[in-house]
Amino acid sequence: MTGLAWLALAVTAVLALAEWFAVAASRRGLEYVAKPAVMVGLIAFAILLHPADSIERTFFVVALTFGLISDIFLMLPRDMFLLGLVAALVEHLAYIAGFNHRPLQAALLAVAAVIALVSVAVILPPVIRALRKNQPALVWPVVAYVTVFVIMVSSSGSTGSLVALAGALLFFYSDGLLAWNRFVKPLSWGRLGNIVLYHTGQALIVLSLLS
Repeated sequence: MTGLAWLALAVTAVLALAEWFAVAASRRGLEYVAKPAVMVGLIAFAILLHPADSIERTFFVVALTFGLISDIFLMLPRDMFLLGLVAALVEHLAYIAGFNHRPLQAALLAVAAVIALVSVAVILPPVIRALRKNQPALVWPVVAYVTVFVIMVSSSGSTGSLVALAGALLFFYSDGLLAWNRFVKPLSWGRLGNIVLYHTGQALIVLSLLS
């Protein structure tokens, strides 16, 4: 990696710590600044590093950009969950395109798919029951989103990169925790757990560009 890439990663790590503190301490003002700043930092890091595949890097930058848009929608005081969901859906499609630019590694793809499907079987049913009761219009958008997310996690395994798979799974579980916290039952540690998993997962996905 270049010196500038290391600098971008270090600055992003500091911003992530600031965001985690903001969430833990309920500092909304800092949170509104730090959360999108982390994604901007990851975009800069992805652009500055020397990737194993430049086309995959392009797809990842697109994914991170839509992730930034999704984060902004989900932070706004107005309920823009559906718009955030759509932006995140595009993010996952871009990640899928990037992952599938590598040669297929069928064994790890199968492992990733099994882990994702088992996780969905545990997490999704309570979320769907809660949505049917309180927000039925969101049931099918959430099902579509989860379906694409499972494909994204499976695609991360298809690269043969354990770093990519670990990042995709952490990202997956961060969204699972977000959905549980939002629709099923708020957890005292839910928001902090969500953001830590989210940032770590996204960072690992970007780092997978190096291998």
